[in-house]
Amino acid sequence: MVYNAMKLFMEVNPQLFDDCSHDYAEQQNNAEQKQRNRQAKWDRLAEMAKNRKNGQLPTLPATTTTGSKVTSPIKQEDSDPLSQDSSRRLEQLRLADDGASGRDRRAVTTSVC
Repeated sequence: MVYNAMKLFMEVNPQLFDDCSHDYAEQQNNAEQKQRNRQAKWDRLAEMAKNRKNGQLPTLPATTTTGSKVTSPIKQEDSDPLSQDSSRRLEQLRLADDGASGRDRRAVTTSVC
């Protein structure tokens, strides 16, 4: 059954099948490193909790401000893919909105002149 579904998928869109197969293989190759990174983060969190329990306040990494954006030290690949996709869509909407408002301003200024 699964084989038939894969065969159908391959026949319908071979390029998409190749892309998906490549992405899956890459995820499988990086799974061990990703798991080690997750474990290291949990270990750091446990250490911070232990320090806090002992009365020490944890020191958080500082965030930096670049222009109008505030960036955190969390890497983009560390967050989940769904939130990355949502962030990209939000940024595209913001850029589209900025472009539309710029055109509206030009239309107003040309009609006033």
